[in-house]
Amino acid sequence: MLTGAGQQNNFTMKRIFFINFVVVIFLIIFLELVSNFFKLSGLMGIQSGLIKKINNTNYLNPNEEGVIFDEKVYTDKNGFRVPSKNFKYIGKKNIFILGDSVTFGNGVKEEETFIGLMRNDFKNINILNSSIPGYQIKDHVKVIHLTKKFNNIEKIFYFFTLNDVYGSSNIIDRNNNKKESDYNLKKIKLLNELNIFLRNKSYLYMFVKGVGTDPSKRWFLNLYKFYENKDLSEIKKQFNYLNNFSKNAKSELIVILLPYEYQTRNCKKKFLKPQKKIKEILSELNINFKDFTRKFCNLDIPKNNFYKFDPMHLSSNGHLLVYKTLIDEINF
Repeated sequence: MLTGAGQQNNFTMKRIFFINFVVVIFLIIFLELVSNFFKLSGLMGIQSGLIKKINNTNYLNPNEEGVIFDEKVYTDKNGFRVPSKNFKYIGKKNIFILGDSVTFGNGVKEEETFIGLMRNDFKNINILNSSIPGYQIKDHVKVIHLTKKFNNIEKIFYFFTLNDVYGSSNIIDRNNNKKESDYNLKKIKLLNELNIFLRNKSYLYMFVKGVGTDPSKRWFLNLYKFYENKDLSEIKKQFNYLNNFSKNAKSELIVILLPYEYQTRNCKKKFLKPQKKIKEILSELNINFKDFTRKFCNLDIPKNNFYKFDPMHLSSNGHLLVYKTLIDEINF
């Protein structure tokens, strides 16, 4: 039984704990507000309801508006990203775009993406951007059939990002590991759901995670192992399908290779092997391609061309660089 003095000490300890707890909560809220105000990081969420799944392939809902990576987005009647609600195509020719979240322009205003810049400067050409976050090359094999809805498609651009060859995240890989106990899988799932929630809501979390873990390096090195150890014959088949489809449609397929941020820090030849392997495949299939990786390497601060603490998504600076390179190297 506690004496009067013991009870007093116990009360004092609880009071100190409570005060410290309140101070920590207010400090976290304050730092969150500061992170938000100064945009020390970017959010990485996708608003629910924007994307639908048909036959295991994602599509954006048509005539929709929502938020992706903290930026407002709009779609047309085809489910393609456009600059504004009720956007109208006025061009006489069409260019069809294949790509993933990088080409979609996650975290960047549409008019500041390289697609938006093309759209603004070539008003006589309709830029049909079918890109969707999470797309892989196997999805493009299906999506390219949407070109049948349009006439006079002169060019089909495929902006290839290195992770287009696979799509499973670490959580999915671990969930397929039968050696994991049910308890561990539940913990993994819970942590993954918490991570997704914080990625969607907390600038502070994204800032601390970015500074503390260098996600760009981690993501690239995992991907690099994939390119070193995996057979890419299936990827070659899918590129071949895209090429043959384009030829039959009397359209020119042009593949643009884009880098990961970590590659551009020093551009060591070793770390450019993934692009080398893809270029070998494209050369064998006689597919027209351009590798923009070196364009990012020749800059003083290449990191400024990428979304904050992100392995491959481009900032508005990065989109401008891609656009300028397109204009220099492609005849529109």
